[in-house]
Amino acid sequence: MKSALVIGMYKTGTTIVSSVIQNSITGAHLFVEPRNVAFFEKCGKTSFPRVVKILYEHWMQRPFLLMGIIRGETGFHPDKTVAIVRDPRDGLISALMYSAYDCVLEGASNEQVNEWVEIVRDKEANPEKYSVISLIDNLNRIFNARCPPNWFFESFMHYSAWMADNRNYFHVLRYEDFVAGDTAELSAYLGIELSSSREIDPSLQRVTRTKRSGGWRKMMLPQDVTYWRERYGSALETCGYSDWELHPEQFDPAVGSDYILKITAEAFKSKQPKPAGPAIQVWTSSDQLANFPIR
Repeated sequence: MKSALVIGMYKTGTTIVSSVIQNSITGAHLFVEPRNVAFFEKCGKTSFPRVVKILYEHWMQRPFLLMGIIRGETGFHPDKTVAIVRDPRDGLISALMYSAYDCVLEGASNEQVNEWVEIVRDKEANPEKYSVISLIDNLNRIFNARCPPNWFFESFMHYSAWMADNRNYFHVLRYEDFVAGDTAELSAYLGIELSSSREIDPSLQRVTRTKRSGGWRKMMLPQDVTYWRERYGSALETCGYSDWELHPEQFDPAVGSDYILKITAEAFKSKQPKPAGPAIQVWTSSDQLANFPIR
């Protein structure tokens, strides 16, 4: 196998899964989240080993193009395609903790970040003080955002329906199995021995948070369960996520407030003018495909 395509929702482990597959293919390059067909047309004219990961949300409004990519009709013919599914309750928490990074890129201030961090720290010290829904409300208030509490679950519903309709075109990987080390089926599907390394490119380190599953049990409160189970319980059960048992407890700041401070510091830094100097090429951006010779 020389090429693979990985698809998943936002904050569902696409980067770590793609990186492991890349590390398992000699000389492979990783390309992250291309959003236009021109990339795949160019990619189809190259012969070097590569792994491409895309986010479902970037293509969900262009379903025919998405299926064209998966079927190899756009030039790039992936040898194997992997679709990742993750418990949306964990995905929601991961997205919530990451959201300040995007807010900074869109113009949020240090003061706004610090106010958000203080609320998360309060939640860490007093697990039952804030529900996840109230955390979302506070995020919206602080950053002047409009993020409804159902947004991640609605995306999951759309994605899971799409997977069910197109199941014959890819291997479905449960993120929970992957982080538990249960990768035998994935390895057999790809036809390669998967690397044991879980290292990812330094330029992508910010996306790594827990590398575990089930963190939502520490964060959610009974009112969260009542709200989301009533609306999405049957859909989650169909996907194998039927357990709603909670374990409210203090959670590690390394995956909460400290994580937010780390990634927002990177976001603020990325907005500063870059010093002059030799360019360092890291082959993780889809834009850099143009620098590869066609052969």
